[in-house]
Amino acid sequence: MGKLIKEWVKEILTENINKKVVVYSGRFQPFHKGHYATYQYLVKQFGSDSVYIGTSNKTDNIKSPFNFKEKKMVMMKMFGIPSNKIIEIKNPYAPKEIIGKFDKDTTAFVAVVGEKDRYRLKGKYFEPYHPDKIDKGYDEKGYVYVVPAQSNPISGTDVRNWLSKGSEEQRKSGFQKAYDKFDPKIFKLLSDKLFKIESTMERFLSKFNFTKLISEASANIGSGKSLVDDGPGFTYGNSKTYKAVGDEVAKRLGWQVVDYILGTDEDSIFADDARSLEDKYPVSFFPSGIDGLDAQAIRYIDLKGKKAYNIWAKRITKVAQRVGYELINFLGSEESIDDTKDAPKKTPPPEERLKDGNDETTPIMKEGLIMEGGAYGHMNHPFDIEMNLTFGDLKTIISNALNGNLEFAREKTDGQALAISWRDDKGLIAARNKGHLKNSGENALDISGVASKFQGRGGLTDAYNFAMKDLSNAIKGLSKAQRDKVFKQGSSFMNLEVIYPTSVNVIPYGQPLLVFHGTMDYNEDGEAIGADTSTARILAGMIKQINKDVQDNYTIQGPPVTELPKNQNLSSMQGKFNSMLNKLQSEFKLKDSDGVADYHQAWWENWVDKNSPKTLTNKEKMGLVKRWAFMDKSFRLDNKNIESGEVLEWATKIDKQDQSKMAKDNIRKFEDIFLGVGAEVLSFMSSVLTVNPDSALRNMKSELDKAVKDVQKSGDVKKIQKLRMELERLAAVGGKDKIVPNEGIVFVYKGNTYKLTGAFASLNQILGLMYF
Repeated sequence: MGKLIKEWVKEILTENINKKVVVYSGRFQPFHKGHYATYQYLVKQFGSDSVYIGTSNKTDNIKSPFNFKEKKMVMMKMFGIPSNKIIEIKNPYAPKEIIGKFDKDTTAFVAVVGEKDRYRLKGKYFEPYHPDKIDKGYDEKGYVYVVPAQSNPISGTDVRNWLSKGSEEQRKSGFQKAYDKFDPKIFKLLSDKLFKIESTMERFLSKFNFTKLISEASANIGSGKSLVDDGPGFTYGNSKTYKAVGDEVAKRLGWQVVDYILGTDEDSIFADDARSLEDKYPVSFFPSGIDGLDAQAIRYIDLKGKKAYNIWAKRITKVAQRVGYELINFLGSEESIDDTKDAPKKTPPPEERLKDGNDETTPIMKEGLIMEGGAYGHMNHPFDIEMNLTFGDLKTIISNALNGNLEFAREKTDGQALAISWRDDKGLIAARNKGHLKNSGENALDISGVASKFQGRGGLTDAYNFAMKDLSNAIKGLSKAQRDKVFKQGSSFMNLEVIYPTSVNVIPYGQPLLVFHGTMDYNEDGEAIGADTSTARILAGMIKQINKDVQDNYTIQGPPVTELPKNQNLSSMQGKFNSMLNKLQSEFKLKDSDGVADYHQAWWENWVDKNSPKTLTNKEKMGLVKRWAFMDKSFRLDNKNIESGEVLEWATKIDKQDQSKMAKDNIRKFEDIFLGVGAEVLSFMSSVLTVNPDSALRNMKSELDKAVKDVQKSGDVKKIQKLRMELERLAAVGGKDKIVPNEGIVFVYKGNTYKLTGAFASLNQILGLMYF
């Protein structure tokens, strides 16, 4: 796709870059005069109209206590920065909330970083900023502008220390170091939060004699002596043993507290290598608050198997040196648990946590939610064009799948979608459309509303009505603080699947289940502004802790974790599927570094060259390729874009009659490979949810036979054509023998979530023909 865009811009666009959008992004916890000095410098260099401040609404209770509105208030009130120049963003690398307002072809995106981060943003998209070399719009290129270091800089750590420690007078004095004027309202906002965090951390950490621990650790280096007699087989002799202890500390203590102990400054969003990977890797939560400390703030980034693991290992070694096994022992004891009624009295051992996922400390994936169906969109196959994975990536996924090495694999569930939240004034609420999501679910459906909505729908009526009843009974047993943590009084909705025996889609699981997948946060307009999969396991854990997970009709649980098979017969199939992929590559001499989109572009370029009634201009050719390969309808089929009437008539006919089938046939080449891989892997697996797999399998095959006969009898030409196509797809992956009572696998690759399905894909489509 990259080559197509380059050609498109080169040959078609005549406009020059006429706008630079300069985005200064950061956490700004809090925004202070050092940040303002940078903003002023940028305004001087680029002009006030061009410079924007981007920051997120992401908060926690240690390092990021201030939300977007609070940060914006500080910027405006203390420094007079215009409101329209302070924008809430999700991704500092691609602040679409800012740059998306401008023309993608004539607007350059300039990302601002500090000196120490000048080499962070690189790769194919970003390049260093040079005033005379800005010639690409933000859709194709981004430019990195390095702000010179200030002569007398202050850091976020300095400001947090000034505002969180000492008497009120000392904190006021510190406030005036960070801000050139005093504002009592802003002082109270900043100081109260930071002082509370500092006090909580001091009370917690004061339980440990770090001086003694470090001294004992130093004395025992190389001796093989454990710090405590009843400790595990950890000794304090080298970085490896420190890391082993440190990993346990991190799992129970959490990354945020680790960060606090090490005193890392994070003013820059790029400041720390390990932190910069936070959004790509799993997090876990300590099961309860410590002295009122919010559990969400206690996080652990598991980077095992990652390139960044060495960074984590070095940092965690320091933590182990400072903390030691005494802290681990404390964190596993009843003494460490807050005295709330909902707190567990013992942290289960890792093997139990991983097995049943009943505890909030279970490692959790932080990736895209499973949100297929309804308003929630589509989960990608590895070969989907919009993801544009390279052929090298696809080969890696094939290898990992067949060798049982896919990351964070779990079973994909086949149920009815439901999104729920909780408001104290309404209790349990559900959303079926955007209007239900607006204003914190003000107009969402309550239990009676759902009953009315699905009245007279047979098994589906019972499925949803019983689900709402059981969920209400379970969630109302939680404390207000626990409910607010997950649902935020209606601004956050939990996405789940309803699996009920009388409303089976394709797979008859044989048991009624409510499976949580994660929450989505919404703004007042009902627009999604953030997702968090960790809440699925957190909520399931909370409900199990109060023994409300088994209800009258359903069992409630988090995402089903599964173990991939490792089998020599599976591994031996790698050559077969790689050969199929290599054949597609060789068709247009593509390299492993070329993407799926490059194949589709090359195929359509070749086809247009061979089939156009006349030689096309580059603008006409690339416009048609863009339209047909990538469904980009910005190139209109009219006499302004296509001069020849004969060519226009030909292109219009292809567009209306043939393009859709041709595009599907192209995608089918990749589908056959990856549905085949999925089918093989699933044939070696069993579903963790299906109670009686043999009975479920017989039922599914019987339903397939019935559907085929019914469609054939119907005489409906379109349905029969659809049936023939799906039977061909089914045959390509092994036919009925590859049908299993398992929809597929969900996994993570390079921070994104993908699915592998097999025979289910065709089976689902064929059974659907009976209903539509």
